[in-house]
Amino acid sequence: MKPVAAGWLEARLAEPARVLGAAIPPAAFAPLARYASLVLEWGARINLTGAKTPEALADEHLADALALLRHLPAAPFSFVDVGSGAGLPGLVIALLRADASGRLLEPIGKKQAFLAHAIRELGLPGRISARAERLEDHLRAGGQGAYDVAVSRAVWPVADWLERGLPLLKAGGTWIGLTGPSAGEPPAGCKRHPYRIHDRDRALLIRRA
Repeated sequence: MKPVAAGWLEARLAEPARVLGAAIPPAAFAPLARYASLVLEWGARINLTGAKTPEALADEHLADALALLRHLPAAPFSFVDVGSGAGLPGLVIALLRADASGRLLEPIGKKQAFLAHAIRELGLPGRISARAERLEDHLRAGGQGAYDVAVSRAVWPVADWLERGLPLLKAGGTWIGLTGPSAGEPPAGCKRHPYRIHDRDRALLIRRA
């Protein structure tokens, strides 16, 4: 498969970034393009995402990751991405915020192998790690109260993710859930932040610990 070009990705993400108020560092486009190429290359062999083309990956997945940027701490922070899959949004956060350190939890072996490979390819070892670990095991192994940000994308219904995710956070930390238009009322204490990209209605749910 032809590698994704940094210039093409920059142009493709320009409108989502404008709509979402997301400032993408110019130096991030080359590693983002490399990451996108890795997702598509591995996705041809294992089930990483439903996106099989660069356009679908950018429009349906990278754009969702951009929506988080305004809600991340301004200062250096730690994060955990639970059920990371292809590294969405965790690896995108890592590429866009060089001051972030994080863990990607992915219990499915093939997906965790992809994450470990991508971390090496993208020069992220040392501040990002991928663990083949379930959330419950991670909490028992020291994950409780360990992070400034906890995020998960489409692993559990929102209310379940809220209950599971809050114990990961330090006091004052940020819990983030990503939902579609039919998610219903957010759980108590959560604030909905809707957005529309490429005719897709989506929303972030944010709660402070």
